[in-house]
Amino acid sequence: MIRHFLQRLLVATIRFAAAGIALLALVEFSFVVPGGSGHHVWQVESYGLVPPELAPRPLAWGELLRERGSATGRVLFLVVPTVLLVGYGWGILGARLRRYRVASLLAAPFAAFACTPGFWFVGLVAIYSYFHWQRPGFAGDLVVERGPDLLAWWNAAVVALPVAAAGIAWQIRAVAAVLERETARPWTRGLFVAGANNEEIFYGHALRRAVPALATLADRPLPALLGGLVVLEPAFRYPGMGSLLVESIRLGSYPGVLLASLSFAALATLATFLRELAVPPPAA
Repeated sequence: MIRHFLQRLLVATIRFAAAGIALLALVEFSFVVPGGSGHHVWQVESYGLVPPELAPRPLAWGELLRERGSATGRVLFLVVPTVLLVGYGWGILGARLRRYRVASLLAAPFAAFACTPGFWFVGLVAIYSYFHWQRPGFAGDLVVERGPDLLAWWNAAVVALPVAAAGIAWQIRAVAAVLERETARPWTRGLFVAGANNEEIFYGHALRRAVPALATLADRPLPALLGGLVVLEPAFRYPGMGSLLVESIRLGSYPGVLLASLSFAALATLATFLRELAVPPPAA
């Protein structure tokens, strides 16, 4: 067990280091070659104080990272459990009723919502917020000084809705596909001939055998969810890590770009590391 943990930790460290090196190379190329910037990633003067456009009050980079990370954390706290619960639950149900193509029907509304051009949904919310709240998106929100900050959770829920839709649609189809392949194996016919009914075969054998394969799907939607945050947070003017990345690129702020990108890379690496720890290695 300790050996497996150390191996996975070493692999996760190498992955994160490789992502960091690739990110530095990408930032250097993007800002210097097409962007024509005179600053380089290895120069100390390229990293300064937090620009006033990124924070309404003077903040250090660590404080800004905590604030933006907390905002994105609220969104992920709503999105990830929703994707896993609905994706696995409806995916198992769809595979159980595969003869009626239930998996496709269950995934259809989420897939349709996720495939709808995002600017339509964002535009409708912006128009509604402008005429009813007199402000676009979440700009200039009221600050809750006493009691639980329900307004922050409401804003996070609005951003989480379209992000979760894409993840749920993918998860339903992926879970159903794994179980359908398992129930199509030759041993299921032998159990049926031996007198086992469909419920026993599916829940007593196929689902149990497919648990390791299903567990490997737990972290697969996360990169797509993080990519959705990069698009939706700036569109809603939500002060999260996705907005920090986009705003820092526009301002040419190296620290903001690196902090936001490395935070996303760390989340993806950590999720993969935890999944690899939870799923036992295949027997030799």
